[in-house]
Amino acid sequence: MAKKPILFYLSAGHGGSDPGAVSGKFVEADMARTVMAACRKELLAHKGRTYKVAYPEKDGSGMSLAAHVADMARYKAKGYRVVSVDGHFNAGGGDGDEVWVWKGTVTKSRLGKVLADLIIAELKKEGQNTRGVKYTNDLYFLKGIGVPVLVEYGFIDDKTDRKGFDTKKELEAYGKATARALIKYWEKYK
Repeated sequence: MAKKPILFYLSAGHGGSDPGAVSGKFVEADMARTVMAACRKELLAHKGRTYKVAYPEKDGSGMSLAAHVADMARYKAKGYRVVSVDGHFNAGGGDGDEVWVWKGTVTKSRLGKVLADLIIAELKKEGQNTRGVKYTNDLYFLKGIGVPVLVEYGFIDDKTDRKGFDTKKELEAYGKATARALIKYWEKYK
């Protein structure tokens, strides 16, 4: 029996009227949208792909977390293996990225860690420090089906950390790095 196709589900984390973290002119929702748009563009440009890409917030409209989880379930019901990335930027002081993975089921946690490690490795190539893989059952997006991860690309309120992602070009590089990680995941599990 053939494996179901992979669908990469992208979310900018904050949208609509929720700006997320704000530090001066830096707004998390805007930054996350730039990263996810670049990720989507890179994924769609990949030759020979058999995966699908969904980015329901590409127009910047935003969706509730419950709507995202329901949307992922609809894709699963259509026969896709859903692999999702929710992009964010941290606040509260700190340095580096971190990728959050579901702490629950063994398969979801194991595959989530594989994807998290791939994302971290690609972000390191862009010069970002890492705080590593984190596990939780408290982040609602991670309750989605399939293999969901939540990426905190860096600390928006830390001037030193922010030097690596304070331009559109650098944010787009983070999106391309995320896409490279997703493509490597697809190559491994297609």
